[in-house]
Amino acid sequence: MKKKNNKGFTLIELLVVVAIIGILAAVGVVAYSGYTSGAKKQAAKSNQAAVTKYVAAELQKCNLGETTAMSGSLTCSGKTGATTVTASVTALADFKNPYSTSNAAVTSGGASTADTDVGYVRLNASGNTITITTCFATACSTATNVATNTVVVE
Repeated sequence: MKKKNNKGFTLIELLVVVAIIGILAAVGVVAYSGYTSGAKKQAAKSNQAAVTKYVAAELQKCNLGETTAMSGSLTCSGKTGATTVTASVTALADFKNPYSTSNAAVTSGGASTADTDVGYVRLNASGNTITITTCFATACSTATNVATNTVVVE
């Protein structure tokens, strides 16, 4: 009798490997989704902090004697909350909304209470007080998902 020399995998072995790869892929997709949503949330929080620091720092330039600030968008003499908001939106136009990267993140006016506001940094002026709000996670109507800072124009 001749001895048969099989040098391949059986169909069962191949099916087991395919099933294991499928399970690992399914788990990986769920984990990846969680990582990206966490990254978007942190990016929105970072945008909020960066905008607040930028506005405060640029206003400080005016207080230290500069004639313009915010890349020339803000004239220091006669600045108000409204002119500062307008100049800020212009100067920070390169910031992108992490939840909708085709849109600018920094906008003037509006609230951060609807779920469509997620990721946007909203600047509102009331007199010489600028309120900066960002919804960083849905549901935006929940106060714990919204960050708010104020900057006073002196």
